[in-house]
Amino acid sequence: MKLKSKYRHGFIGIGKMAQAILGSMLSSGLAKASETLVSDPSNAALREAARRFRVATTADNAEVARRCEWVWLGTKPFHAAEVLKGLSPDLRKGQALLSMMAGVSTRSLRRWAGPNPSLIRFMPNTPALLGAGATGVYFAPGIPPALRKRAEKIFAAMGKSIAVPRETLLDGVTGLSGSGPAFVYLVALGLIEGGRLAGLKPDQAKALAVQTLLGASRMLAESGHEAQALIQHVATKGGTTEAGLKVLEARGLRAIFAEAVAAATRRAAEIREQNECTR
Repeated sequence: MKLKSKYRHGFIGIGKMAQAILGSMLSSGLAKASETLVSDPSNAALREAARRFRVATTADNAEVARRCEWVWLGTKPFHAAEVLKGLSPDLRKGQALLSMMAGVSTRSLRRWAGPNPSLIRFMPNTPALLGAGATGVYFAPGIPPALRKRAEKIFAAMGKSIAVPRETLLDGVTGLSGSGPAFVYLVALGLIEGGRLAGLKPDQAKALAVQTLLGASRMLAESGHEAQALIQHVATKGGTTEAGLKVLEARGLRAIFAEAVAAATRRAAEIREQNECTR
């Protein structure tokens, strides 16, 4: 495919998270496939992006920097310095540079990308593909109001978005909602296995577990009650729910999840600190 002179959006790296974001943008009408350019070192990934999203592709990251108004960074954090230093000569004043990389601060982005682009860091999660994501956003100082407004519209299309006042809070966002879907999927596996042990067929156990998670999430979001009150609505004294809750509390389930979020948060902070020491 012959590349055009200009595109609205460009993605550098098209892994699972970048695919979720691009899919959300396209399905919501906030981006057009004909106005999107994707780069990736993997030819297989580029072929899949072209097939799935009908976007233009290139193996040259600099093409994205030269031709796109908005540059979305979806590379691995440990490739950030190399990728951004390669882009720096082609990044222009007023161009938007949006990073979804965990642990790569705007300080590092600025050092490697140079003084020209407007910087936005955000931490999404994969349910963004369904418009059901949770995204934390940090807008670097000096972001033009019009650019911020357009970015907020895109993030809103992905699901719930929250702007944080301090960039270090994105480490906590990474630990909670960035990593959180995997923790929930682990809960789902446990519920499904419990259903199977109780004699249900695997497909029956999965269907009931998935709907239980969906329904419980909606209750948390829409009922107006806090989680502890909703637990009490289900748990009758001496009943089945209480019996199950006693096992979970005895095993320290709440503390385990809190520790999981804390561990993911610490790792995000470690990556950030390592990158800030990288020249």
